[in-house]
Amino acid sequence: MEQEPVTPTTCPGVRTHAPADAPAPARDAAPFNTRLVLAHRPSERGIADCFRLEHAALPALRDGQLLLRTEQISIDICAAGRMQAFAPDGDTLGLGEVMPCSTVSRVLASRHVGFKEGDQVLAHSGWQTHEVVDGIDIRRKLHPGVAPAGTALGVYGLYGFIGWSAVREVCAPRPGDTMVLAAAAGPIGTTAGQLAQRQGARIVAVTSSEAKCRHLREKYGFAVALDRHAPDFVAQLQAACPDGIDIFLEGVHGHCIDTVMPLLNDGARLPLCGIMEGELWPMAADRLPAFFNAILMRRLVVRSFTHRDIIRLHPQYLVDPAFLSEMGALLRGGQLGWDEQIVDGLEQAPLALEKLACGDNLGKLIVRVA
Repeated sequence: MEQEPVTPTTCPGVRTHAPADAPAPARDAAPFNTRLVLAHRPSERGIADCFRLEHAALPALRDGQLLLRTEQISIDICAAGRMQAFAPDGDTLGLGEVMPCSTVSRVLASRHVGFKEGDQVLAHSGWQTHEVVDGIDIRRKLHPGVAPAGTALGVYGLYGFIGWSAVREVCAPRPGDTMVLAAAAGPIGTTAGQLAQRQGARIVAVTSSEAKCRHLREKYGFAVALDRHAPDFVAQLQAACPDGIDIFLEGVHGHCIDTVMPLLNDGARLPLCGIMEGELWPMAADRLPAFFNAILMRRLVVRSFTHRDIIRLHPQYLVDPAFLSEMGALLRGGQLGWDEQIVDGLEQAPLALEKLACGDNLGKLIVRVA
């Protein structure tokens, strides 16, 4: 079987290092793995300068294993947290380790009866070009006839599953409900907003720029879209919710929760899909007692939906028949939209993560490797 070579690539801010036992790749040799490993903590320098490019030989394939070539890499905001010496969720990436993430990968060779050469799969190879994995660790085969492969990293993968689960299990949208979406331009926000809108909810989208607001109104038809950086944002949000708020989907930054809290109706539902540590409220004031009092007196329903919660509650989340069936039908029928931004080249992954951390992306950010 002809196998693609891996050649070293350098880029600004990423150093290339080949271990002594890994000779330079040759075009007629078996694939070498090219990987980005964490070389420094971000406290020492910017995100883009924290990684080192390495080349390493791949182990021999054993029974039940696959050789994968990475085609697309998911760029996730949680990666920035993993780079810290003490990650918020305890999932710290060690120095010299490859950043983990979901990937769209191609099977180059198989010694597993369930997969053949050429299959496209959803894997967890992280920031590297190749990996030898056990077949039982593959999340699912991909079928481009249902949706483009890249959607498995966004709307038809973990992010879509979080939005879908939040709407089904917590939001319970009813016709006429007002739903406020924080981080509305991200893959969770756009998925949840569209699903709730299909059930009759009125969507008030909150995002980080006027350009994103315009995009959300024009592409997704959300009733209102607000820029959280606008000087009169508080007044705009209050005016957009004259009958109060029935559903508040928190995304990442917690910028509008102080404005939302007084507007929450009795029995409002609050799925939390991610808040950066320390950003729920300013540290100058302790709002936790008031928050607990609001939960009690207004019978608020609060439920977290992070990747860890989803995996714990739904170990087979990426092969959940209901999710695959419902979302697959909507995608095939053109009834569900999504946004992707593509960056080319494995070596650009650190810069892509820096872009994501600054909020300079629209929709799911993906690095195309192959």
